Amino acid sequence: MNIDKLLENDRVEIMADIANQYYNLGKNQSEIADAYQTNRFKIAKLLQDARNEQIVEIRIRSPHEFSPAIEQDLLNAFPLKKAIVVNTQFSPYVDSLRQIGEAGADYLSRILHEHSVFGVTWGKTIYSVITQMPCVHGKNISVIQMAGNFKLQNPSTDSRALVPQIASLYNGTYHFLDAPLYIKDPALKSALMSEPGIQDTLSLTRTMDIVLTGVGGLSSLPISNPVFAPYVTPADRKHEENCIGSLYGYVLDRNGEIADIPLNQKVIAASMEHILLTKHRLAVVYGRHKAKITAIAIKRQLINEILTDTDTARTLLHHVQSEFSL
Repeated sequence: MNIDKLLENDRVEIMADIANQYYNLGKNQSEIADAYQTNRFKIAKLLQDARNEQIVEIRIRSPHEFSPAIEQDLLNAFPLKKAIVVNTQFSPYVDSLRQIGEAGADYLSRILHEHSVFGVTWGKTIYSVITQMPCVHGKNISVIQMAGNFKLQNPSTDSRALVPQIASLYNGTYHFLDAPLYIKDPALKSALMSEPGIQDTLSLTRTMDIVLTGVGGLSSLPISNPVFAPYVTPADRKHEENCIGSLYGYVLDRNGEIADIPLNQKVIAASMEHILLTKHRLAVVYGRHKAKITAIAIKRQLINEILTDTDTARTLLHHVQSEFSL
């Protein structure tokens, strides 16, 4: 291929491919030059042109965007492998979500590797991360919908929209869990769980190396959510005061255990046993009202990595200090 005589459309496509190989796949200029049967000086020129024409945008993150001292405090206070705290102190809600999403997308781009198996839940914070992930062809990852479907106000934040989006960015495959989140009839649930497609997806959750999840606080507790009213029984409501939130589709009690309520027997989702085998269990948490359930989930090792904002991080640390003072 004579890269000196490309049509404009071809030139832009080639520059994008060269930039992807150089910046995302880690190939050097000589390796790319060999693939294009040219020399590295022409590749260097095209990389510079890609920057000049804004095909490539390089962003330098200011250290003021992050709070390393608070990150270390979280690592000292909790059994966490990773803490990312974004300084959103002076940012409105929408900008804060964008900042958190950028940080999450950057971290995932560093830990996703060839043939990663990536489990995903749903929600606005997850959407904010995924929509800012870069396009990195060639890693052939597998992306899994971890829990069944339910009606969301914004369909774009649903896992069925997010899962194929990630797969397309990484030239990977996606695996839906083709069932509702809750099944009212135990016999129907048993029949669905034996369906080959659902079995195949759930079996893949045994091999996940990365999980990305949000955390549901009391304000979104399924027991009190009108969307789930047909599945909620008086026995569920009887134990509502002992429930603190939800994670991975399951309602959790005050000890961070899957609550012993009928609603949790109706869930179609990856088992907690399989989730706990996952190396990176990353929760994106934004909001002080989610701090209590997050703190308990971390202590139970249901999550072992966190991406959050400074305000939520300080509230998490306050929970630890309050327990210590009792």
